[in-house]
Amino acid sequence: MWYIRRIDPLQPLQHGKYFSFTGAGGKSSLIECIARRAAMRGKTVAITTTTKIYAKEPYLLFDRPGPVPPGSVIRVGKTLEGEKLTGLTFNDLQSLGDTVDLVLIEADGAKHCPLKYPAPHEPLIPPFSDMVFVVAGLDGLHGRVDDRVFRWEIFRKEAGIPGDANITEDVFLRLFSEKGLLKCVDRHKCTVVLNKYDMLKDRRETGSLAKKIMELTGCRGTIVSSVLHDVFYMVTRS
Repeated sequence: MWYIRRIDPLQPLQHGKYFSFTGAGGKSSLIECIARRAAMRGKTVAITTTTKIYAKEPYLLFDRPGPVPPGSVIRVGKTLEGEKLTGLTFNDLQSLGDTVDLVLIEADGAKHCPLKYPAPHEPLIPPFSDMVFVVAGLDGLHGRVDDRVFRWEIFRKEAGIPGDANITEDVFLRLFSEKGLLKCVDRHKCTVVLNKYDMLKDRRETGSLAKKIMELTGCRGTIVSSVLHDVFYMVTRS
């Protein structure tokens, strides 16, 4: 039996400290949303990366630590390159966890595309992650592959899907493969996030899609969300 219920986005983060985010379609916005909510409840939160993130204030460089007061959010990078903070090593991330309550790790990049297919060097997920959130933007549905999928050329080579193809439900599901969005992801520590459901003309598609992703991947839960409107639903089965 399937269940769909509205949740607090902090609910899946109740156990653990290190949480990684991969994929596309709103990772940064989701991380910021979770961080704000956690800080409002007195948690000290570090937003960081194994790739690159924008150096939004307040931020610190890892080798220049400073005080992080309770109930605050700080962004942490190795160095500053232009407008971006560069990624920390896995050892750095573990050390960072000694000073804060939550470490939220952007472990992938997608150049603002709603969907992506990883290159050989991606994603960079710390093996000690307590959970990995695999994010995909529902606004990618019904668009062209070459317009909505970051690194679509690799997707074309691996899956045989041409760039001018329409992203049907079947094409969307084919992104959730061992070489695709589930690359390097432990299925037992995976939660899929289907974000931007508010941008679909027919929102009934989301429930069917969430169920098919769970059946295909074996992941324990799928979140259907609109981070923009601060709405989160969890799809589970008994």
